[in-house]
Amino acid sequence: MMDLSFRPDSQRARKLNFRMNSELGASLQHVCDQADGQLSFDRIALRTLVDHLLEGRNVPPATFAHYFELVKAIYAESRDEAERRLNLLARTDLSERPLEITALGSPELEDATQIYFDKWSENMGPSLGFREPTGKIVQDFQPRLSDGLELVRQALPELYGEIEAIIHQIVIVGSNPDSKYQVDGGSHFQLWGALFLNGHFHPDRIAVAEVLAHESAHSLLFSFCTQEALTNNDEEMTYTSPLRPDPRPMDGIYHATFVSARMHWAMTELAKFSALTAGERERALKCAEEDRLNFLSGYSVVEQHGDLTETGAALMANARDYIRRSSPLTIE
Repeated sequence: MMDLSFRPDSQRARKLNFRMNSELGASLQHVCDQADGQLSFDRIALRTLVDHLLEGRNVPPATFAHYFELVKAIYAESRDEAERRLNLLARTDLSERPLEITALGSPELEDATQIYFDKWSENMGPSLGFREPTGKIVQDFQPRLSDGLELVRQALPELYGEIEAIIHQIVIVGSNPDSKYQVDGGSHFQLWGALFLNGHFHPDRIAVAEVLAHESAHSLLFSFCTQEALTNNDEEMTYTSPLRPDPRPMDGIYHATFVSARMHWAMTELAKFSALTAGERERALKCAEEDRLNFLSGYSVVEQHGDLTETGAALMANARDYIRRSSPLTIE
């Protein structure tokens, strides 16, 4: 059984990443076996991809998205679309690379940009979706991102190891400045390994460290869900969220609540790092207190309305226990 403890753990994260990749490989192998003789695709290239995944090796995040679209096309009996997705999968770049930092719309993303747009439009709607960042946004944000990553590496090595294991691509994005609501970052369960950061936000290395803790925790939760979901609540049911202005499905409230506890841990531990300035330490502690209050608010909704699976209940209980130990306040 997978360890469901609260603190970051790089060894566990590597196992989770292996499981995500190998299970995609097994699923894709089944699809290819069923499609053989019925759909036209490059069998040798797909066999190579399947073997690569079964070994637990990484692939670009778009590979996961194309697989989900392939399954959708098969269920819709859309032969042309299914063949198109199979052949996109056949062209997957299998070269190994370290953590990649790129920007939405950049040449190195090539075909991935469109599927990223598609997935985020589905997830947030066109008005809230990400945009390609301007060159200036990317140029200004890259040093802040590098400083934040280095701070996490030095001050929070457990978290950095977890990020290295489950995040393979950080994508700098922009957003629509006319939108009523702005999204400062994101991760998507159909884009495993990708973490999206809005270059308009995160003004310094403390803010970058917090958003890295935030978004990587979402990815961590995704990786626990290969066997069962976190909640059994009806996806169509929404609840008043203390963490967002709009009503949210329970799974979204669950995610935001757990993530708040992870952010509290990161900011609390970061405040102990001797290389911080006094101002940075003060800001980290202020962020930690905000994160603690956000957890308590979200937890009240999860506790009242959440129908949690065994995995979801264990993960949330461990987060709750962490907050209880870290705060003089008790959770009833």
